[in-house]
Amino acid sequence: MKRSILPLLSGKFFIVFSLLLHSLLILSCNSIPQSGISKDINTGLVTTYMGLVPGQSKILMNGEVLNHTDIPLGESFIIINEKVKGFTIKDDNVSVGCALFITDKNGKPLLSEQDLFKGKNIFKKDSLENLRCIVNTGKPMEWEEKYDVTVVFTDKYGKGKIENKVTIRSIDTP
Repeated sequence: MKRSILPLLSGKFFIVFSLLLHSLLILSCNSIPQSGISKDINTGLVTTYMGLVPGQSKILMNGEVLNHTDIPLGESFIIINEKVKGFTIKDDNVSVGCALFITDKNGKPLLSEQDLFKGKNIFKKDSLENLRCIVNTGKPMEWEEKYDVTVVFTDKYGKGKIENKVTIRSIDTP
C-alpha cells in the first residue's frame, strides 16, 4: 500500500517547511564568499573581487572622478574602492595589504611593490570603509606611452581580495 506525500505538505506543515527552507537558503547564501567583476566603461578600470566586495571602484585625480585615463607625466592619481565589505575581524581590527604593479607596453616592470601598507596594515574595524592607492607617475615613464597599472588589496586576516587593473596613457601637461 503506497502512501501519498501530498497530505503531509498541506496546511501548517507546508508553511513551517517553507519557512525553514527559506531560512536555510538565506543563511547559506551569506556564508558563500562573494565574488565578481566590474568594468568602468569610461576608464576601462576592471575590478575583480572575491570575499571583499567594493561598492564602487573609480579613479580620482585632483579631487575629481576621472572619465579618461590620460595622466599628465609627473601627476598622481588615486584608485579607490568605496564602501568595501567582507573583512575578517580579529579583536575589533582588520588587516589590509596593498600591492602596486606598473608595467610598460612590453610587460617590463617599472614598479613592483608587494605591500605598501607593510608595518601599518592594522585598522579599527569601523574606521576602514574605503581602500585607496595613490599612484605616482614620472621617470622612467615617457610621454605618449601606455602603462598597465594593477593594484591589489588583500584581507590579511582572511582570504578576501580586490584587484583593480587599468591602462593609463602618460601625456604632457595639458
